[in-house]
Amino acid sequence: MLPPKTPLGLGVALIDNGPDVTDEQLADWYEGEHIPRRLTVPGIMSAQRFKAIDSKTPKWLTLVDLEAPEIASSPAYLALASQGSDTEKLIFSKLGGTSVQIYAHTQTFVHPNTIPKNDLPTKYLLTVGFVPDSTEAGAELDKWYEEEHMELLAKVPGWKAGKRFLLTSQKNRGSLADQPEAKYFAVHWFDNKDFAGTPEFQHASSTPWRLRILEHCTREARTWELTKDFGSA
Repeated sequence: MLPPKTPLGLGVALIDNGPDVTDEQLADWYEGEHIPRRLTVPGIMSAQRFKAIDSKTPKWLTLVDLEAPEIASSPAYLALASQGSDTEKLIFSKLGGTSVQIYAHTQTFVHPNTIPKNDLPTKYLLTVGFVPDSTEAGAELDKWYEEEHMELLAKVPGWKAGKRFLLTSQKNRGSLADQPEAKYFAVHWFDNKDFAGTPEFQHASSTPWRLRILEHCTREARTWELTKDFGSA
């Protein structure tokens, strides 16, 4: 049973600055105006901003905890688009691209030694998106996570918690117009930057069952470092 006030939705925002917006300009607007205004919307619970540490693009990620996926289509949330400052409108027009995905929560896994209010969010984050080639492949992915993968990840030094989600909507623009729609999405919190190099992680990522999963799913994994925790609304 989910504990009270567990967010049942997740907003995922990927941002490509493009050549006309510096990291500093993006941070000033995003952290000083964009996210604080969204935290005033009923049903938006918290937010964190991350920078890529895997040399891939885009390099900026924001996670927004929602009471439910429908919060992202509420009148209060949609009204923000027309209420932005001139600075917001200017920067948004100059951004290279954005991809905003809304997900519904399906599972939470927490290490027995993790105290969420003290230990989360961690400094390092792994996100994984899966696109199965059939309904059956999606069902097998769920089974693998539940029966094998999460148990093995829990043994990785530094793993604190993980969550899984199903995609409900996605909007891409600009340089991220072709961002794949990851139907299944997972986030994993680590306090160990080098988790991917541990024997435990290598084992979790190379079992026969996992290799069979990848025969019928495309997968994109990204690693991130926390740059700003906006706390709870």
